[in-house]
Amino acid sequence: MELKCVIIDDEHYILTQIEELILMTPGVIHEKSFDNAYNALTYLHDQKHVDIVFLDIEMPQINGIEAAKLLRAYCDFLVFVTGHAEYGAESFEIGVDGYLLKPVSEVKFIQQVQRLLETKSNEPSTKNPDNFLLVKGGAKHKYISIQLEKILYIKSMSNYIQIFLADEEHISYHTLKHVEEAIRERTEFLRINRSEIISFNHVKQVDGYQILLNNGKRFVVSRSYKNKFDAFLRGRLPGPGIR
Repeated sequence: MELKCVIIDDEHYILTQIEELILMTPGVIHEKSFDNAYNALTYLHDQKHVDIVFLDIEMPQINGIEAAKLLRAYCDFLVFVTGHAEYGAESFEIGVDGYLLKPVSEVKFIQQVQRLLETKSNEPSTKNPDNFLLVKGGAKHKYISIQLEKILYIKSMSNYIQIFLADEEHISYHTLKHVEEAIRERTEFLRINRSEIISFNHVKQVDGYQILLNNGKRFVVSRSYKNKFDAFLRGRLPGPGIR
């Protein structure tokens, strides 16, 4: 199990420190860092969900206490990372899942992540056991069942998507965001840019940020998705992974 996380702190050296701690900690993947809560909220509104938000308290514009109330809808766990111990009572009232004091030690950070992993593993499973994707067909009451292991990639085309299999393709009037949410629990799928999701079941080779499928189709990871792509690879390589 791996928990996806974002970090929010207006001090850039703290962002760097926590990013480095995440690299050293098994079971957690860094998705994105933000120096203010507004940008994080915008990102999470688009992405819909993340497992952990590591959040500073004393920040300009909107502080962590207020931000936590808004961020709760987009994450499973909220962890304050702060240099101030006096917010403990307020944090308890909000119902945060952790409180780390700066400077954050490696041991305490790893212990915090281990507690959240244990909590997550004890939750009743909500994973959809289906191995198919049900999408709308061309007619009003027509639906198509597509086996997930057969999907090579999915491409967004304005107000519809194209689903490419080895020997056929399907067009359906869904958004790529909705499809991404429907297959979120499937670890082989990864969105690599604004318009494409690929299946690593059919990836032959990765060269930097260029991807080659077994059928010869090539893809490029866009700049805004590179951090997520790196984290995806790092979490699946044996040993220490990429840097």
